[in-house]
Amino acid sequence: MQEASARLVLYANMNDEALVSAGIKLKQYVASCSKGGLPCNITRDFDETFHPYYFNCFKYLTAPSMTAAADGGNSGDEGVPWLMPGLDNGLSVVVLTGSGMLDKNKGVVEVLIPGLYDAGGAAAGSDGVRVVIHPPDVTPIQLAEGFDVPPGFTASLSVRPRRNERIGPPHGNCIDKDPFVSRPLLYRQLTCQQRCLQEFVRKHCGCTDESLPMDHLDIDAIHPCRHIDFPLQCSDAPDDVGPCVDALMRWYERLKCSKRMRRRLQATPAEYKHCQAQCRPACNELVYDVTYSMARWPAPGFEGDAVYEDIFNVNRFMDNFGDSETVRRHFNETGDRAKALQDFARINVYMADAEVSK
Repeated sequence: MQEASARLVLYANMNDEALVSAGIKLKQYVASCSKGGLPCNITRDFDETFHPYYFNCFKYLTAPSMTAAADGGNSGDEGVPWLMPGLDNGLSVVVLTGSGMLDKNKGVVEVLIPGLYDAGGAAAGSDGVRVVIHPPDVTPIQLAEGFDVPPGFTASLSVRPRRNERIGPPHGNCIDKDPFVSRPLLYRQLTCQQRCLQEFVRKHCGCTDESLPMDHLDIDAIHPCRHIDFPLQCSDAPDDVGPCVDALMRWYERLKCSKRMRRRLQATPAEYKHCQAQCRPACNELVYDVTYSMARWPAPGFEGDAVYEDIFNVNRFMDNFGDSETVRRHFNETGDRAKALQDFARINVYMADAEVSK
């Protein structure tokens, strides 16, 4: 499972470390978590990754802490109740989307996270979180797959595993080796197509698009399209700003080129067929069919009050923000519990069928 903060921003000349620091933190993002009715160990059961559009993303891992608690310390998963189908046996996570907080502190956010806003993008302006269900050992492509969950709703994702086995040459056209990767990696057609798009951008723009896979590239071949190569004097208020403006315009042209090439590949039959010919279907793959349903959450009245008690009193969620007066004012200034919960969302992920043919 993959979740991400809600703002879609094209960052400019800030390095990844600064953006990770500016992005939402795990303990400030996950308000509660349980799997099979047992509490998660949030610091151990989630892995953090960085994405240039969504900033900090969090992936739920297999939870050894819960497995050990359930079977008396053994490491086997046989018979563990949360592997059984059904909503009660799945993963349930309550997350803070932060949307209302961002609106209230708009001036601060603009200072912390400068950049260009991609107003024309398909995911631009989205509110809530992005969830991606993907097979193990696979890097998700957040902008190419997944589901959006808005604040104030609970989303239930029913997952049914499916094993596809295809015939290879000479009677079929499936492959198991990515033509863009020299080292052994699990092949997936979608990832191959994204790598092909990356090569198309590199060829025509002379830079790499950070939203596309870069794990097949040598470090010397990575020249981010969104990084500005400012001359040193530009940080010292120079009298001659010409070189600084030139660097800014070169960066802007790379951004436009990357976006233009992505559209061109989709619109040019010859180029599109080239990627399709290289990235044929996998001979053996595990895929997840997901059914998505949604309802308003939490319900008003007693149930909503119980959710509030669980987040703010039992889990003491605000303690994760330290002495931040901004956060405490946001959640406490009116004493309205319904308003305090309007920036949260709940995500339920469970198995519809645990059987997968080998």
